[in-house]
Amino acid sequence: MNNKLTKQRIYFLIIVGFSFSSYAQRYTHQATIKTDQRKGLYKIALNPDYKQYMSPNLHDMRIYDSAKKEVPYVVLSEPLLKSKLDFKEYEIVSQKHVDANAAIHLNWHSTYAYTELIVKNATKESISNIAFNINNSDAYKYCAIEGGDDLKQWYSVSEKQELSLAYNEVYTNQYKCIYFPLTNYMYYRLLVEDWHSQPLKINSAGCFKNSVIAGKLNDLLFAKTITQDSKTKITLVKLSFTYNQQIDRIDFKIKEPRLYKRHVVLYAMRTHIIKKKTEQYKETLYEFDLSSDTPLFIDVPPLLEKELFIEIDNNDNPPLEIESISCKQLASYLICDFKANHTYTLMCGNQLLKTPEYDLINFVSQVPQLLPEASVSPITKLKNITPVELKKEISFFETKQFLWLCLAIGAIAIFLFSKSLLKDMGSDKNK
Repeated sequence: MNNKLTKQRIYFLIIVGFSFSSYAQRYTHQATIKTDQRKGLYKIALNPDYKQYMSPNLHDMRIYDSAKKEVPYVVLSEPLLKSKLDFKEYEIVSQKHVDANAAIHLNWHSTYAYTELIVKNATKESISNIAFNINNSDAYKYCAIEGGDDLKQWYSVSEKQELSLAYNEVYTNQYKCIYFPLTNYMYYRLLVEDWHSQPLKINSAGCFKNSVIAGKLNDLLFAKTITQDSKTKITLVKLSFTYNQQIDRIDFKIKEPRLYKRHVVLYAMRTHIIKKKTEQYKETLYEFDLSSDTPLFIDVPPLLEKELFIEIDNNDNPPLEIESISCKQLASYLICDFKANHTYTLMCGNQLLKTPEYDLINFVSQVPQLLPEASVSPITKLKNITPVELKKEISFFETKQFLWLCLAIGAIAIFLFSKSLLKDMGSDKNK
């Protein structure tokens, strides 16, 4: 009897345990991605609003097309410093503005005023974009790109593209990248139609290589409290984040005093169990000095904390009057090869996924720095997701039907186990 009961208990535990473990956690959040009329590589900015719902190494995320098929991607993060070699400048052979009367006389395909700029691709390398450094302007313009090898015969490369700028208040000029089919002409001619406004001031032309725009930092949102301890002569700043967010840089603004140098310790609170008691302790994450004669932005090793403490040792000096503190995160991007005018879905939060291995990672060195950016909707939380929605990731053994089947088998096992037990107990009594 004992051997028989032991086997039945083992079978029962296996069935019930498997039935509960089989119903796996799935995605928790999603966002919609839309492309424009261009086909090719796109950049998707992963700002802190998106990354707060993802794991630090982004293993829990996938992108799907409208047919629920998985779309390969590669993750690129910006470095703190950028090499000047990332931009390869081309020689501008000529640049001129042609008015409407001259355009008619030259029998160009437009009878309006235009700007002609010719750049030289001296090595005749294969390129699919040219970046132009242009002074800020809100003019709305169109342009065409032609290619050739002798400055006489020109061939169409891209017929009509928008050349308007999204200017900003920080820089007086910026790069505008024009994308076109991969070609390897010696010369490229940019023709900008100027019928509505005066010409743009184009300062230089070239091609970005090997990385996305370097050094961009995103601001993180957090709550801040500052307390002063007169006994220990310590200023303690507590930063509280809604979710664990990676911190790459901390910026300080100190109002007073004019001259200072203070030692600072960054730490987080941890817990451990000693003799069955849970105790808290400080784990030092980074140390540095705040000094009035050095920059007040601190590049720290990537920190991933929900609460971060900044301890400033004042010694016998009056506390620093802190005007502001900001935490920043290096921008990161997804690079995907998308179709034109398509809608894709970014899904994240599935902790059971492993980091994917796509072929695209082998072509990172060929990714141009300036890529068109896909439009991404605000991220939303998923309430109920059915197995049909994600055919690629969910097998029959993860469906609700399989869960109910396991529960039914478990119930039957319990019934048979109980019946057999009662029968065996009755047999023992008869003996």
